[in-house]
Amino acid sequence: MKIIAFFDSDYNFSARLAKICDIDSNELIFLNGFNHLVQYKDKKSNTLIIIDIDDYKDYLDDAINDIKAHVDFPIYGLIDKMNIKIHKHATKIGFDIIMTKSMFLYNIRTIKKQLKNASRKS
Repeated sequence: MKIIAFFDSDYNFSARLAKICDIDSNELIFLNGFNHLVQYKDKKSNTLIIIDIDDYKDYLDDAINDIKAHVDFPIYGLIDKMNIKIHKHATKIGFDIIMTKSMFLYNIRTIKKQLKNASRKS
């Protein structure tokens, strides 16, 4: 699985994610601008975008539009602590799933299996 991550400030989460990806042989790519997604446009297999909602909450609408303008991968919004208002807004504007960062780390193997199964069906 390839994970493209947009995180600016949560270094602890990034380190834990990198360790898990290394153990499970997942490719983890940290990008600092949505325009860099262009290089992944034609690579559809088992790719997931994760974005730190806490970092981008002031311009989530622009972030999701920029991402969707470049690629058509599943987009997971990750947040430190679940907030129903932010959850509803993020889902409304196009995030596929919103979950806490800890739940994402806990469920990453299940997410990987679901992505593989979904790519086989398409």
